[in-house]
Amino acid sequence: MEKGEKLGYSWLMTLPKIDWVRPKIQIICLFMLLLLAGCKSRDENAVRVAIFTSDVDSIKIFNNAMRQIESRHPGLKIILANIPYNDFQNKITTMMAAGNAPDVVSTEANNFVDLYQRGAFEDLTDLAKRDGIDPDSFYATILKRYSPGGKIYALPTDIAPFGLVYYNKKIFDEVGLPYPTSKWKWPEPLLSICQKLVKKDSAGKLVRWAWADPYATTAENFLLDNGGYFTDSDENPTRLALDSDRALEAFRFRWDLIYTYHVSPTPSQVSNFNFGQGAEDMFANGLVAMMPSGIWHTPKFLKYKDLSFDVVEFPWGPHGTRGWGSGGSGYAMTKGSKKKEQAWIVIKELAGEDIEAQVAQTGLVQPALVKVAQSDAFLKSPGPASKKILLNMPNEAHFGPFMKNWNEIWYGQVGPAMDRVWNGDKTPEQVLPKLVKDLNRKYFGVK
Repeated sequence: MEKGEKLGYSWLMTLPKIDWVRPKIQIICLFMLLLLAGCKSRDENAVRVAIFTSDVDSIKIFNNAMRQIESRHPGLKIILANIPYNDFQNKITTMMAAGNAPDVVSTEANNFVDLYQRGAFEDLTDLAKRDGIDPDSFYATILKRYSPGGKIYALPTDIAPFGLVYYNKKIFDEVGLPYPTSKWKWPEPLLSICQKLVKKDSAGKLVRWAWADPYATTAENFLLDNGGYFTDSDENPTRLALDSDRALEAFRFRWDLIYTYHVSPTPSQVSNFNFGQGAEDMFANGLVAMMPSGIWHTPKFLKYKDLSFDVVEFPWGPHGTRGWGSGGSGYAMTKGSKKKEQAWIVIKELAGEDIEAQVAQTGLVQPALVKVAQSDAFLKSPGPASKKILLNMPNEAHFGPFMKNWNEIWYGQVGPAMDRVWNGDKTPEQVLPKLVKDLNRKYFGVK
């Protein structure tokens, strides 16, 4: 997926504000709302489907998929609407309140929580059982996310672990380093590798960094990799846990990469890069040797003829643990749909092998169906040579806490506080303990 479409919780939590596009987004979203409203009057029998992808190739595939579904089910009419990702949640919520929600919505695995807790979705458990859908055919991590209380509220279509580390093979060759393997760890040998990858000009100025996050500076993978988590439980959280020893160790190491060892750029150094969109383009242009993220970058990177890259799993943590964040997508039926059987047909088709395989062939996503992920449709689609490592990565993937107000806590409270850390004004130890104490009192009632 493209930036901001997937990211699961970590991408979404670290994405920078993009106010310069908001006026256009608002106009487009208003147009889409009017379009959906008009669709209702034009064709009362049509199943309305809302998606949020902005990838041109994927949109073509989805439009073609809708026509395929219609051809396989005579009399079924489908109207597809694409609402920009940044406003998708708010627009769907607004449409539901007005009694004009689409029948089927694409729901990102972390954003699913908010709409589910609002009672937005139909329980699909009995329909899935009736039609013989095997829960074991999906990656368990993503299906569980869509099955609170053991009931299925969405069928997953893809999973997006961002525990990959992209590395520039030419840079490794230049400094005489072997390519990283799945056995590597942090702090060592990751730190020593990073120190050998940085490059200075004749005046001693850094002109190449070793490590940078694609959207904004984050330590989330280091946290999860170290056996830590955001809260004391992912399903039934009672307090924030960002002040634990494992959390502080992870955040401190990420901070050290910038301010102690100078192998990772500061946020201002990334923002001063004027070729494109931050560290993603810095990696593509050889100014960053390694970039942690997910599979969705590869179609873009393949367009750079001089870029020779591959991927490896995020390094093991110092205590022998491993983990990374994840996103993913699925399709749910809205509670107010009056065309449930037709909507269910659409959901089954979109989450079925045929359409998942078509989308997988773009190289943007990892299918949620294990069989499709293991097929040539995914493994031989455009991407890095070591793409196969993704097949087991969902087993170590983590989503954000399943709780009300998590986005408010993370985006509205933790994010701004941590900006002072990543900008170098404070250390993690100076911010996180007090921040966690204050937020636990405010949101969890912890005295």
